[in-house]
Amino acid sequence: MAQLTPGGTLMQIARALVIATSFALLGGCASEVVRIAEPLQAVSEAERKWIEITEDAQIVFASGYGRTLPAGSLWEHRGNVRQGAAYRRIKGVFTIEGAHVHEAYIVISNDQLVGFYLPVEQAYSPAQPVSLKLRPRENR
Repeated sequence: MAQLTPGGTLMQIARALVIATSFALLGGCASEVVRIAEPLQAVSEAERKWIEITEDAQIVFASGYGRTLPAGSLWEHRGNVRQGAAYRRIKGVFTIEGAHVHEAYIVISNDQLVGFYLPVEQAYSPAQPVSLKLRPRENR
């Protein structure tokens, strides 16, 4: 075993604390939201249909964060991506979270949320499919 001087011992303890703290902080950081570049094929204003979510739906993101899509919330069809139809929340902004917060549209295919469209990043973020209870609504 190597002999340590008193100054060397304090220096090693300080280094060990810095390394342990760094690992603890890195372990606590949220992961980035997965993004795949995807163009949105916008629909005309006349084609922008509204839907209502009729039952709360719980969503958990890959980052570990989650959101509730509340019953009674209204969503406007803004366009399509390969994965489904993208809907923007009416009367509010919907966001998803990872290391950063992103404005998001929900992407629906066959009455299931399949992911999110991130309009600022012009990207798609996949999600575990969640069945939604939906009904069409009049545009107001």
